[in-house]
Amino acid sequence: MQPVRFFETLRDRVVLRSQIGKRKLDRSATRRALDQASRELGERFAALVRMGRVEAPGELTVFLDAVRLLEEKLAGQEKEIAELEKEFPRGK
Repeated sequence: MQPVRFFETLRDRVVLRSQIGKRKLDRSATRRALDQASRELGERFAALVRMGRVEAPGELTVFLDAVRLLEEKLAGQEKEIAELEKEFPRGK
């Protein structure tokens, strides 16, 4: 293979790999945006259900119950941490 041809092939591969890398970064950003939008949708839907403004279809009640239990668990954990921090404040 001639040196010029070798460098052209190498350049083309580098360009292609950088394009693939860019597309993968774009895909990751889109996936993060989708995750955020889905999370917001779920949080707003759950809030509407709690307020009684929307009724959840039966197949979603399992998920809403799981979310409610996790929210209660998180609140309990946060309370425990706050109590422990009161016993031993920072800087003492």
